[in-house]
Amino acid sequence: MGRLQVQTEAITYTPTVLRPKNAGASAVESGAFSASFANVDAGVDASVQGVVLKAGETLNFNAGAIHNTLGRIEYDTTGSELLIIVLRK
Repeated sequence: MGRLQVQTEAITYTPTVLRPKNAGASAVESGAFSASFANVDAGVDASVQGVVLKAGETLNFNAGAIHNTLGRIEYDTTGSELLIIVLRK
């Protein structure tokens, strides 16, 4: 029979917290394990990947498996404020 390889070592992810306010267009570059976006502005929409994120809404991306990573995620905070948390190895 074939052998089954099991990963047993711990993997540490480092969180980064960003809080862009009225900073215009930017991006979380590819390679992250997960990314969360919260529009913390009182009443102005932001956008993530070209989709409107209304005030108070959140959006989460997770690559799933251990070796998977996310592609580039674009966002725009023109007139608004986002709280962004990104996990990377």
